[in-house]
Amino acid sequence: MIKVGIIGGGFGLKVQAPIIDSHPDMTVTAVSTVNRHQLPEEMDCLKHTPIHYKNWQEMVTREKVELLFVSSMPIHHFKMVKYAIENGVKHIVCEKPFTTTSDESRELLHLAETYDAKVFLDFEWRYVPGRQKMKKLLLDQYVGDILHMEYHVSNAQYQKMLSNQRGWLGEKEKFGGMLGALGSHMIDCLRWLSGEVKVVNGMVHTHVPEGAGEVRDADDSFFIHGVTIDNATFSLQLVTGVNHGFGSSLKVFGTQGTVALINDKQLAAGKANEKMMESIEEYEKEIPSHLSERTKSYFPAFYTYVTRLYDYLVNGNEDPDLATIEDGHRSQEIIDTILES
Repeated sequence: MIKVGIIGGGFGLKVQAPIIDSHPDMTVTAVSTVNRHQLPEEMDCLKHTPIHYKNWQEMVTREKVELLFVSSMPIHHFKMVKYAIENGVKHIVCEKPFTTTSDESRELLHLAETYDAKVFLDFEWRYVPGRQKMKKLLLDQYVGDILHMEYHVSNAQYQKMLSNQRGWLGEKEKFGGMLGALGSHMIDCLRWLSGEVKVVNGMVHTHVPEGAGEVRDADDSFFIHGVTIDNATFSLQLVTGVNHGFGSSLKVFGTQGTVALINDKQLAAGKANEKMMESIEEYEKEIPSHLSERTKSYFPAFYTYVTRLYDYLVNGNEDPDLATIEDGHRSQEIIDTILES
C-alpha cells in the first residue's frame, strides 16, 4: 500500500484525494491545508481519516509518505517541491503550472538529479480516453507528417466573472491567470502530440478586469502560435470572458490525413481524399458512485494517471505518457517566452 501525502486544501483534497484513495493499493495518510483549514466533505469517503497538518513543512518532515502531491497555489510550488526533495521525499507529483519561472524549474530539475528524486507533473489530460486514441493514431502515422496543430477553447464565463470573485486566479503577482491554469495543459498537449517547440509567440489579455468587487490583472484569455522543430505550425488559444462558449477543439492536420477531437469526447479521423469518420469516446471503467459530480468529471483521466504512476513506482514499468520534471521545465520555458513576448 503506497502512503500518499497531499499539500493543498482545494483541488488536492476535493478532487485528487478521493480518486487516489479509490485505488486499491494507495491510501491518503496525511494532508496539509495552507490557508483554509477545514477538510472538505469530499474526503468523507476515504478509507481512513488522514492526519491533518496546518504546517506543510511539519507534514513533510514527520510523515514518511512514499508519494507527495503538491497541489497548492503556483507561487508555493517551488519552495514546497524544493523542501520535499531536500528532506528525502523520493516521489513527488506537482500541480501545474510547475513554477513561476523557468529559473525555478531549472533549479528543481538539477536538485532532483542531485538527490535522485522522481518528480512528475500532473498533466493528467494526457490520459483522457479520446486523447490516448488520438496519440496512438499519430504514433501509427495515420496522418503522416504533421503539418499543423490547432487547439482552441472558448468557455462562457463572462457573467460569472462579473458576479463572482476569482481570488488568486485574478492576481498576476500570485501567478494567477489562464495561461498558467489551462495554458500549461495546452502547451503540454502540443509537445506531447506534435513534438518540441522551435519558435513561439503569444499574447495574454484580460477581457474582464473588474467584477464582484475585485480588480484583476491576470489574464483570462491567451493566444499562442509558432513552429515545432519538425516545422509544423501550431495555434493555441483560450477565451473565457465571453457570453457563449463552444468548448474545446483539438485538431492535427498531416500529409496523409486529419484527426480531430471535439470537447474531449467526439473523435473524427480521415485519410486524404476520404470523408472523416466520427466516434464518441467513452470511458469503459465504472466510475465510483460515491464521488462528487465534479470529482467524477476528473476520474477517467486522473485515475488512469494514478494507476500508471503506481505501476511505475511499484513495478518499474515506465510509461512514456507520464509527464516528468523535464516536461514541466520545458513547458515553463515556453510560458516564460510567451509572457516576455
